[in-house]
Parts: sequence; C-alpha cells; structure tokens
Amino acid sequence: MSRTFPARRVVLGLTVVTLPLTLAAAAVEEPDPAIVVDDVLRASLSDVINVPAQVNARNSATLRAPARGVLAQLNVEPGQLVEAGDIIGVIDSPVAQQRLARASQAAKRVKDIKKIDPASLDDLICDRRDAGNEQYNAARDQAKLIPFPQLRQQTIDQINDQQSTFNDTIDDLEDFADDVDDNLEKLDEILVGLNGVTRLLTQSALDAAQATVEALTLRAPIPGTIQLGGPESNSIISGLLADRLPQGPLATLLPGLTGLDVGAGGAGDPGVNSASEPGDPVSPGKAIVTIVDLSELSVIGQVDETDVLSVHTGDTADVSLEATPGTSYSATVTAIDILPTPAARGGVSYRTTFRLEGPLDPAPLPGMTGTAHLPLDDVSAALSVPAAALFQEAGQDFVWLVRAGKAIKQMVKAGSAGTDRREILEGLADGDRVVVSGLAQVLEGMTVE
Repeated sequence: MSRTFPARRVVLGLTVVTLPLTLAAAAVEEPDPAIVVDDVLRASLSDVINVPAQVNARNSATLRAPARGVLAQLNVEPGQLVEAGDIIGVIDSPVAQQRLARASQAAKRVKDIKKIDPASLDDLICDRRDAGNEQYNAARDQAKLIPFPQLRQQTIDQINDQQSTFNDTIDDLEDFADDVDDNLEKLDEILVGLNGVTRLLTQSALDAAQATVEALTLRAPIPGTIQLGGPESNSIISGLLADRLPQGPLATLLPGLTGLDVGAGGAGDPGVNSASEPGDPVSPGKAIVTIVDLSELSVIGQVDETDVLSVHTGDTADVSLEATPGTSYSATVTAIDILPTPAARGGVSYRTTFRLEGPLDPAPLPGMTGTAHLPLDDVSAALSVPAAALFQEAGQDFVWLVRAGKAIKQMVKAGSAGTDRREILEGLADGDRVVVSGLAQVLEGMTVE
C-alpha cells in the first residue's frame, strides 16, 4: 500500500553564506556563469510537522422544546453571556399539562394486589376471576394510550392472550378442585405480576409527564454565549427521556405513555428564519437556543503515526488559521489519543488536542480551520547542501562533487528536507563542495577552477 506522509519543513538555525565559483569545461573554454558551486556545511536543523487542525469550543448545549406548545418567553439575545441555571425562556404547553393531570389520575387508580390465603373455594374463584378481568381491562385501557398503531395493537394482543390464559386457568381450577392450592398460587403470581407491570407503567408515565412540565422552563445547563436556534434532531424520545425511563423490555412500551409528542423538530423551509421568537409555535425537539462555552478554545488535529511518538503533552506549537492570515497563535499539546483513527491516505493517525494560549487577538471562532506547526527534536550540526544540488538517477540521489578541480558524480543519502536545503546523511563530508546550479551542463570529470 502506498502512503503519503504529512508535509514537513526543516528550519535552519545557521545562515549559510554561498560562495559562487565559475566552472569551466576546459582551461581554454570561457567560464559558464550558469554553473555555481557551494560548500557542504553543518547547520542546526529543527524538524517541524504541519498538522491540519480545527478550532473547538470548550462545550456547547442546545435547549429544545420538550413538548408541543408556544414559546411564551425568551429572556436572552444573541451574543449574551449567561451562567449555568439562568432561565433562558418558558414554553406554554397545555398538552403537557393535560397529560400530567391524566397520568396523575391513572396512578391513583391503580391498586396494589397482595397474595392472600384461600378461604372459600367458590368465592375465591369468583373473586379472582373478577379481579383478574379488572386488571386486564385496566392494562388494556393503558395500552390504548400508545400513539403508535402497530405497537398499540401488539400490546393489546398480548394482554388479550394473557387474559385468555387467565380464564383458562380459572376453568381448570373449577374442573380440578384437587389442584386448587397450586392453581391459586399460579393465579396470585399472574395477578401480582400484572399489577406490578401496571404500576410501573403508570408511574413511569407520571414521572415522564412531570419531567416534561418542569422542562418547559428552559434553564442554562452550562455558562456561555447565546446563539439562537441550533442543530435540529428527530430523536425526540431518546434525547429527552434516555435518563428518565426504565430499561429493558418495558422500554418499548413506554414512549406512548409518557405524555410527549413525537415531533419533526426540523429546520423549516429554505429561506425562512428557523430561530423561534416569543409567540411562535414550537414542536417537540425544536431547538430554541444553543449555549457555547468559549472560556477555553482548542484546536484538534490528526498526527500521523510516523510522527506521534515524537509528540508529547506540554509541547508547544504555532497555529495559523485560514481566517486570520499573517496572525500566529501559541498553543500547547494537552492530549494525545491512544486509539487511532484511519487516515484518508492509508495507515492511521492520532487525534491530538492543542490548547490555544492567550491573549487571542483576534479571537478565533469554533470551526475555523488552519494548521498547527509543531517543532520536533532538534538535529544539531547536520550536514546539509542546497536542495538544488541534488538530482536523481534510477531512484537514487546524486550530487556533482567538486574534488581536486574535477566534477565527480557522487551518490548520497538525503535526510530531512527544508524549503531551500537538504540534510545529507551519507556520501559527503565537511569541507566538500558541490555544484548547485547548471547541473545539466556538468559532465563526469569536467575540470573546474
């Protein structure tokens, strides 16, 4: 698999003085001013990796309408600073209030059934039949409140099947009086279990309806800056009730009994302002405001696997942004993810967080893109030549080495590349001189002055 690695640049810590010399093909030829030589020098190199990055805010939170209604109050304006707990607005929802009242009444009607010892066989059988049918009727009434037709019918069918089983058990009890104790115990288990389910359903509906009414008063969960509207979502039930409803098999029955509408929560028609104002109707899940915490800004970038082991928390970087050309921001590495992210060009990279250090002038906004320039370890006194001195043949790097007045084609091993010079790892030594211009006119063994 071929891979392309992040661009690097090498910063030279030593100013190199070029000493141009004129070469001649022979002593009788006129000097060719296009051919220039330069010294092989040692310089301090600092390797820098460039990490594409994006500005991130510390946190954000979107306040949504929990039920269908009207935005009665909106106490904030765009750009306003708020503290956690501040009242942002109030939604008037008669639907939510009515469902809370119904849920309260339903919870009061459910009675607790306890296991009892048999007294009179005939009376007990009759009482159990009546009590059982009452419970099944109550459960069926609750199931009819489910707004989803398919789920509602499935629940009612299950209740009907259980009621049929219950009545069959009563008939068996009348036919097999010898097994009366076992059958009564079975009936008690069925009724107590059904009663527990009914109580759980009604209490869950009451809790959710109460939470919905309380959520009609919009409060800031975090400090930050106000932005009207926000990202829209259709996952109303999961978003609003994920931490309020029981888990497991009962979870599929609860959304229809919670007292919440399932609304589209969409952004509206193109060309129409999606931000809500006082007096506007709102649907469940409608984004009212978004609070953005700008107290700490960071940039997030992906460091390639070939470089990540050279990066450590506490390292400093310079950040340049597309929106602020000519401006550089200081940043510090605060976190390097352990688990990788697949890179677009093969291999993996690691999510790295840089905290922007103040003062920030101008202050960037979340989402702005740029590059974090991250210096790596310095390479001191590395041999280097001008990048123009190198040429390739058959995939190998060569230079024209000037030795004893002659041009010699010398194979070298090149290292880090800068904007105008290249590190030489093998093939040259201190004091050597190489051709840096007019390479096409140089021949093997050419005499130089």
